[in-house]
Amino acid sequence: MILMTGYCLGEIPFKTIYLHGLIRDKDKQKMSKSKGNAIDPIEMADRYGTDALRFALIFSTAAGNDIPLAEDKIKGMKHFANKIWNISRFILTNTDSELLITDERPEPITTADATILESLNATTKSVSDSLERFMLHQAAQEIYQFAWYKLADIYIEASKAQILDSRTKINTQKILIYCLANLLKLLHPFMPFITEEIYSSLPITNKKLLLVENWPA
Repeated sequence: MILMTGYCLGEIPFKTIYLHGLIRDKDKQKMSKSKGNAIDPIEMADRYGTDALRFALIFSTAAGNDIPLAEDKIKGMKHFANKIWNISRFILTNTDSELLITDERPEPITTADATILESLNATTKSVSDSLERFMLHQAAQEIYQFAWYKLADIYIEASKAQILDSRTKINTQKILIYCLANLLKLLHPFMPFITEEIYSSLPITNKKLLLVENWPA
């Protein structure tokens, strides 16, 4: 391809090539029809969703290494997609209907606020660095950890009391929306369908399609 493009057009088609290994079954055996251990991606996408299939493939894909893949892994990423949906539903349900925010970073009031914003900043930096180095699996794992544990398990639990307090209610809602919006931006390259759908519902001014939004700074 490089030789033909150089000969015909006088330029090279690409400068960077990303190589991954074979996709193997859960026992690390090569997939084949004769062994009956092949996984049909169309069937998996129909059963668990395309986003879950994409994320399962990326989650354990270190460059140059073979990829062990089982249906349970895809099913697990379906649970992660459900988690993202439930996080979003909680945040939107507990946000005042008239609230409209910009994409500017809110100022923290409580310790929980400061912790989640610092964690989001660190995750954004780490994910961006991993993508620059083509460590796609590492970026996916960092997003997973932030979404499931730091945002859902810790901050959302803390936010339930803060939303009931008139002194912290509005600011907590702004931080929740801000964190969710940036999480969706980080996750969008891996799970484009669910993230675009949720992002379209967020109360953010001057919002564009997530596909063309700026990457989190």
